Amino acid sequence: MKLSAAFVAIVLAACGGKSKPATPPTDQTPPTDTKAEGSGSDTATETKQPDPGPDNEALAQAALAEQYALGKTIYGDKDCDSCHGDNGEGNPKNPPVIGAKAFPEKPLATAKLRKGVTFKTAADVEGFIKAKMPLKSPGTLTDDEAYAVTAWMLSESKVNITAKLDASNAGSINLR
Repeated sequence: MKLSAAFVAIVLAACGGKSKPATPPTDQTPPTDTKAEGSGSDTATETKQPDPGPDNEALAQAALAEQYALGKTIYGDKDCDSCHGDNGEGNPKNPPVIGAKAFPEKPLATAKLRKGVTFKTAADVEGFIKAKMPLKSPGTLTDDEAYAVTAWMLSESKVNITAKLDASNAGSINLR
């Protein structure tokens, strides 16, 4: 009996002294209502579900919204709007970066910076932005800034982005 009492004392101490349910769940899912649906038994008890915590999808959407906001801010702060317009619409000298005509797969014949560069995925756009923009100080954007600007412009152009844009997913996001 001394071994049993010592074992119980250790278990209670490890668990903070709180008692556990008499019958733990047999699988890895959290316990649910123990009353079987349609069983007619009114004596079964309900086991309270632990709070599952924040919803992963909601967290992903919040991170993406934060990235969009950062991208829009960077677009203005880095004077992208001075060449591409306040709304990314472009002008006769500079291409649009938002809208249906933004980021065509093959560069226009008049393109100076894009010769030989194709835009098939978000990674292609981000790589170009990181290397060539802003025009007066190319290569000065951080990775996070380049991904944020790319995410904002592509989302405004109706490209389906479902998670924060980064190196792990940009290559799988097709522009068309």
